Amino acid sequence: MSALKSMTFHATEPEDVQRLVAITALGMCRALREGAVPPAYACNRLFGPALLTRLEAMEVHPELRQAIHLATELEDVDHLVPEALSRSIAEIEGLLLKLLAALPAPSPEGERWLARI
Repeated sequence: MSALKSMTFHATEPEDVQRLVAITALGMCRALREGAVPPAYACNRLFGPALLTRLEAMEVHPELRQAIHLATELEDVDHLVPEALSRSIAEIEGLLLKLLAALPAPSPEGERWLARI
């Protein structure tokens, strides 16, 4: 029996992609807010320019683009104005929640995000 060495999440429908990114980003924001991960980790693993570039190419909802743009700056905020970090995270969370509310209601049917390997 081999050990699982990777995991991939996959979404193809535009609303599902946005929902997956928003929910993942909300989880990272929660981890940041609770001090479970540092901003450098979040920016290196998720909130990097590559994610923002891909989202811009997909023409996603402006709230999602703005939230991820702000998230890419969290490491800088932490270094330059650490007292503003919690406000920045709260602003990002607000934009992500606003996006989730604006997307069409999700259907319980459809593809699963956990991709087969």
